[in-house]
Amino acid sequence: MNKPTLGLLFSAVLSFAAQAAVAAAPAAALSYTDIKVQIARIQIKDGVTFDDAVESLKLRANQLNLKYVGNNALYKEIEALTGKPSKRMEIFSFCDGLTAQKMIDADPLMISFMPCRIALVEDSKGKRWVVTMMMSEAMIRALPADTRKNAQRIMSAMKEMMVAASSGDL
Repeated sequence: MNKPTLGLLFSAVLSFAAQAAVAAAPAAALSYTDIKVQIARIQIKDGVTFDDAVESLKLRANQLNLKYVGNNALYKEIEALTGKPSKRMEIFSFCDGLTAQKMIDADPLMISFMPCRIALVEDSKGKRWVVTMMMSEAMIRALPADTRKNAQRIMSAMKEMMVAASSGDL
């Protein structure tokens, strides 16, 4: 081999080794925590419109001192992206800021449950559902006593909101 070819070969090997070293470098310090959650759902009764269910959900949240903090009308985005009608699906967010702060003080991972989200969704068969992610009882029991009481109140409120939405109860 002549010197230029040997130099080119050496450069290629060195470049490959450097890339392999970069590729083998450990990833950022992501960590994972396995947490048991529950998914609660209830079917929206026949005769209750989607809009009635939304109104019932918001009104019951207000009665239970959970602040409505926003929604994501996901179906509208899908329609805008595809140009086709989409089954209706919306995610509603609710919060009790003081309880949120207590829960985060007890365990910063609790932020993953905030704000409380309740979705209304129409499935492929046309059935409409109220769906949410709930903390397990074990997670709630692990909280300090005063925080636990507040977390239980929030979970109970969410269940009540879901039932009200499913029946159109104002």
